[in-house]
Amino acid sequence: MTDSISGIRGTAAPANIPSISPGSDSTLRCSPGADALRVTLGEDGYRLLGSQRQERGTALAELADLVCNTAREADRLHGKLRRHAAHVRDRIDNTLNPRVDPAFVPVTGLLTNTGHATDLHAARFAQQMNQLTFVLESYQAATRRTGV
Repeated sequence: MTDSISGIRGTAAPANIPSISPGSDSTLRCSPGADALRVTLGEDGYRLLGSQRQERGTALAELADLVCNTAREADRLHGKLRRHAAHVRDRIDNTLNPRVDPAFVPVTGLLTNTGHATDLHAARFAQQMNQLTFVLESYQAATRRTGV
């Protein structure tokens, strides 16, 4: 199955991120990767990360870039998990709809493929958040050593 998002991790175009209207549910704005960076580094540290990322040719710049790309990938995977969960919820809602003739409601295998896919999406997201923790710890150790 071909995914509309780039096959190379962390290179998804910003156009793939769903737009959220100002009056929509605030939980849709959740970006756990970026939020983890802001909470761990604080606002000043988050801005410093961005400026260090712009300094090309240094090891710290490459590490800062890795941290940002890892957080962006975590946010992308989180969005993918949320979209998949919404699909599963819609599928269940359609099955339990009282206006649907019970003769046409599936009685077995409702979550066969979607349940497995949900597990995979959730596991991949958790793996990416763990990866973010590791690269963020490496970045913090490097900044402590350089005195930045």
